[in-house]
Amino acid sequence: MTPEREASLPPAPPSVASTRGEPRFGTYQGELPEVDLPKLTGQWSPTRRTRLLKRKRWHYTFAATPEVAALFAVVDLGYTASAFAVALDLKERRPLCDVSFLGAPGPMVELGDKPGAGLNACFRTLGGKLAVRRGEEDERYRVEVDVSRLRTGSLQSFQWAGDLLVAGGPPALTVIAPVEGDGLVNVTMKRNGLLTFGSLEAGGKRFRLDGGVGGMDYTQGYLARHTAWRWAFMAGRLADGTPLGINLVEGFNEGNAEANENAFWLGDRLYPLARARFEYNPKELMDPWRLTTVDGAVDLRFRPFHVHREEKNLRLVVSHFAQPVGFFEGTVKVGGRTLELSDVPGVTEDQDMLW
Repeated sequence: MTPEREASLPPAPPSVASTRGEPRFGTYQGELPEVDLPKLTGQWSPTRRTRLLKRKRWHYTFAATPEVAALFAVVDLGYTASAFAVALDLKERRPLCDVSFLGAPGPMVELGDKPGAGLNACFRTLGGKLAVRRGEEDERYRVEVDVSRLRTGSLQSFQWAGDLLVAGGPPALTVIAPVEGDGLVNVTMKRNGLLTFGSLEAGGKRFRLDGGVGGMDYTQGYLARHTAWRWAFMAGRLADGTPLGINLVEGFNEGNAEANENAFWLGDRLYPLARARFEYNPKELMDPWRLTTVDGAVDLRFRPFHVHREEKNLRLVVSHFAQPVGFFEGTVKVGGRTLELSDVPGVTEDQDMLW
């Protein structure tokens, strides 16, 4: 992908739907104001049954310093809701907390249609609250994670109070893509390379998050009954201190040549990447992974040290979800430069869902 192509992403549209009610399929730079799927018409307008069974929404937050990494997700499947949160000691390479929640939709989960300014994503249950919010005029995302000892199953709680700063950071990546099979449309907005602030307490240890780097993934769409993908997300710094982030996916949002969520954030720049390829051992996810792009611009190795798992069989929902956490190293070629990455924290993901 040439530097000219890297600089030419169009701005995010004001709506998912065109004036004719058709999806604006493509890859964009900047925030989508709202995921307004009800504005789609004709063949793209879902039936009532489709809205109930196929509309999926989630928000994922990741942040890391050289000492600690933390992540959590809020998921609304329409007929059920779930969440999980993980904190990891990067120096000792061990988990400090790994918890999962399952609940009914409605009062337990809030997940609005605004992925940027105006975001509200929250999961509440007895002994647990996972939330990220951003005001309409706010230039930062505010994180609140409060998991009691009752829910961590240990003598220590998990507390995360902090911010991810939008101001001065790189732009968001917005993708509107068709869904193959029996789905319709999917929308995702990714942010990465954002500076973090605040504090985190888990496993009896306390960490400052000031100076860290993080990002997030907001996704909403009418997805296929069977959906599977491989995903990678990392956030850290180059040796010279420049913040960076990457998002790579294989098997998802690939139904249109113009829709591609693979991207690299560096400093205040966003660079789109070519299609990604994952090489890994699905029977042993703790083995090393290799991630590349078809044009050779990305060549990364990933070394996990922990795997968060969600294996469920609820008849209606059957899920295999595994998210290894570890470190990336290798090279990324963007903007006429070859960047050397070493020990950048992040995650990969192996997911196969019947939902």
